[in-house]
Amino acid sequence: MAPQLRVRCAYYAKRYVSCLFYRRCVRRHLEIFAVHQKERFHIPVLLKEVIEYIKLFEGGVYADLTFGEGGHTEELLRGGAKRVDACDRDRATLERYREGGEFRSDPRLTLSHQPFSQWAEVCPPYLYDGILVDLGVSTRQLLTPERGFSFADSGPLDMRMDPDREVSLLEKLEEVTEKGLAKVLEDNTDLFPAVPIARAIKDAVRRRELKTTADLIHVLGGKAGKRHPATVIFLALRMWVNDELGEVEKTFPKLISFLKPGGRLVVLTFHSTEDRKVKQVFKMLAGKCVCPPESRRCDCPRVKLVEEVLKKPLDPSREEMRRNPRSRSAKLRCVARSVL
Repeated sequence: MAPQLRVRCAYYAKRYVSCLFYRRCVRRHLEIFAVHQKERFHIPVLLKEVIEYIKLFEGGVYADLTFGEGGHTEELLRGGAKRVDACDRDRATLERYREGGEFRSDPRLTLSHQPFSQWAEVCPPYLYDGILVDLGVSTRQLLTPERGFSFADSGPLDMRMDPDREVSLLEKLEEVTEKGLAKVLEDNTDLFPAVPIARAIKDAVRRRELKTTADLIHVLGGKAGKRHPATVIFLALRMWVNDELGEVEKTFPKLISFLKPGGRLVVLTFHSTEDRKVKQVFKMLAGKCVCPPESRRCDCPRVKLVEEVLKKPLDPSREEMRRNPRSRSAKLRCVARSVL
């Protein structure tokens, strides 16, 4: 081979190898970026503890009634679950997973679009080894201004978990009375005094000055201290729009009947009000009295349907809170259906 031709062949061979190396590097960086993007929205809270207390075993049948980004469900499937029935009231979440989720084509996984209260009305005709309910809001929902869950960016006053079904926050604010709004703030987050805040919000609604989350922040005032005053109010309004405490109270007793004897119901809470509600419901299902102290007569059913697996809720470890600061308020509670 002529020297010039050898040099040219070596040159193009080197470029080809460099090109292949470059393409592999780009592909690898894209994969890493995809993983980081997934972790940004997809860090399941108390994952190890959920799997431990739901008693995952190969061939078990489970239900995840707040699918979210699918983190807990995926771990159940990796652990050998025979079947996982999952539902979520956010249609966009389910559609996103059906397009690119890890187990989207796995025949063991069934996804349905509905709140867990509705799921309890049309539950499949078989019993479960474990049921999980995660009462938190997903990071993706908080980081999407169009959903109106966060005051970090301006967005519409919506806050609906299911935009197809529920009534938006703005519509509810237009309909509720000042006294009714004050009760909402008190019942959902123990906010006292709530009347001045309710009055300020209703005055802004009447003047048609309330259209976005930024408008609501303006009504509530600026940051004072470590925590913005709007944090608790946004939480109370979100719980009201989606009837989150009502879902717990009317649905959890039904879920026990869908468990096998010894099957477990695991619940994750993220606020003291909802945790107190879950504790009260579990106490009632355990056959104990939940009447207020001032009550003269007990009207509780006193029928023991569950055993309390945990006397006190589990908190995230320091390592998990460091890795995922949004987990710091999480608590895990667990009961098991009584063996008759």
